Amino acid sequence: MKKLDMYPPPNWTEVIILWDDIFNNHLPIRKILDWVDITPGGLYCLTGVDNGFLFNFKNPTDATFFKLKWI
Repeated sequence: MKKLDMYPPPNWTEVIILWDDIFNNHLPIRKILDWVDITPGGLYCLTGVDNGFLFNFKNPTDATFFKLKWI
């Protein structure tokens, strides 16, 4: 997928990975970031938020694929 370095339009699909999930479920955030960059797909944005990482995907199918893989 290709990272867009600006805030996404409001109609993109949001997926959040919470800090609690990262620490309690041992989600490998570095592997997640590497995976999303090399996986075929559309545009995404990444924003750090108080409670974790917010991914926004232009294509809802990319968001579903991401959730199935990591959440």
